[in-house]
Amino acid sequence: MKSLKKVTKILLIMLLSLTTFVETDFTAKAAEKQIVLGELEVLPRYIAGVLIDAKKTTSGQYVYCVDNSKETAKNTTANLVGEANAGVTAILNNAYPVKSITGDKAKDYYITQAAIWWYLDDVTGSSNLGSQFKETGADPQNLRSYIKNLVNVGKSGSTTYQTVLTLGTSDTNMNLKSGYYVSNALKATSVSNINSYTVSLQNAPSGSEVFNSKGEITNTIASNDSFYVRVPVSKVESASLTIGVTITGKSAIKKAYVYRPVNGMQDVTLLEEETKSSSINLTLATSKVTIVKVDGKTNKPLAGAKLVLMDASGKEITSWTSTVNGHVIRNLKDGEYILKEVSAPKGYKLNSKQLKFTVDSKNRDIKIKVVNEPNEVVVNITKIDASTNNPLSGAILVVKDADGNIVARFTSTDKSYTITDLAYGTYTVEEEKAPAGYKASEEKITFTIDEDHLSHQIMFENYPEVVVPDTSSSSLLFSLLGISLIGLGIRFVYKNGKKA
Repeated sequence: MKSLKKVTKILLIMLLSLTTFVETDFTAKAAEKQIVLGELEVLPRYIAGVLIDAKKTTSGQYVYCVDNSKETAKNTTANLVGEANAGVTAILNNAYPVKSITGDKAKDYYITQAAIWWYLDDVTGSSNLGSQFKETGADPQNLRSYIKNLVNVGKSGSTTYQTVLTLGTSDTNMNLKSGYYVSNALKATSVSNINSYTVSLQNAPSGSEVFNSKGEITNTIASNDSFYVRVPVSKVESASLTIGVTITGKSAIKKAYVYRPVNGMQDVTLLEEETKSSSINLTLATSKVTIVKVDGKTNKPLAGAKLVLMDASGKEITSWTSTVNGHVIRNLKDGEYILKEVSAPKGYKLNSKQLKFTVDSKNRDIKIKVVNEPNEVVVNITKIDASTNNPLSGAILVVKDADGNIVARFTSTDKSYTITDLAYGTYTVEEEKAPAGYKASEEKITFTIDEDHLSHQIMFENYPEVVVPDTSSSSLLFSLLGISLIGLGIRFVYKNGKKA
């Protein structure tokens, strides 16, 4: 029975030594959120009888365990935990499958796995491997020296195999140059294991560009080169703008990441591509002054006013004629400014007040309202007696616009009726009812309100009625009596003449 067990044991060892170690192309990828572990491959017990299984994902990537106190997981999923120890990254970048160690793939995997456990024992205090493995145990293939070399690589190369990419600058302002806001030179201040990086912009207006030190427009920048960001002035709407600048580079080495099996077994690590990013914000501090011309009564925009902007010394900077849209002036430097109206819109009084404003770090988005009061319209309408020129009360008059719409109706008094709210246009004054004792007037008086005719004095006349004799019967009797008296007088004169 004992002999049978002994033979069985020998056969098992021989079988293990003949295990085929299958090579699979190793293609590093960016860190996946989840991997799937496949079957294990049993390797020969090269040192002190310690068993190490080769482990792969179902996609063929080799992985390594980081905690030998737990069982090895297989045929299960594992979720990303985070980055591995920097020394583990250094070991994996110098071991299998990135590099060949002995030329024997099984031995190379065994050496790499043992080096990771040994390194973690030394730097974290774990107990993955015992003293027999590290010191006294049998090592017929002389693999221990390779393992020790890799452990030293992990210890000394933890910094060398770190990927660093940092974008930093103390000057994040942008300056005005030839129609663009342009940043100062930007450059990665700390770079390790990255040959080039790409630049992306956040919150940048359309037309914004990145260019390198040679003036070439490109978003790919060599790690030792500088770059610039420029923004077209015409695309900037606000007085201040924060633009995010992010650089992202792919590491020239691969990074070790740790994954945890969902069944709680031993964590595993593998090399995958690593990208690093770093960001800063650029501050575009310009100025935006919006000037609007408005009617002092209606607050509606006014076109036609001529204005001029001057600096504090009185030197003209720009001039323009107002429209119904606000006039925008950009990129004024910090300082004091004077706004002056040269001529008013038609129908309005000149605003002779000089408006002053200041552009500074706290006052960059400025809105100014320049008010014009309309010229005063005065139309006085007076009803008078045509024969005496004295005012007449009691007449009903109407004022109509050019379309026949009544804009005023009033009853005359002994004082003038005044209208002050007429718009530019042509009007007529008509009488609806005459005063008592006066003839009705059919006259229509026309007047025009325009730039040159804002005031009118209108005299609307009425003639008194004429009294016509009454032709009734009593009047006829008096007429006959008068005729009779005349006849008697003639007879009296005739008789006296004969006597003489």
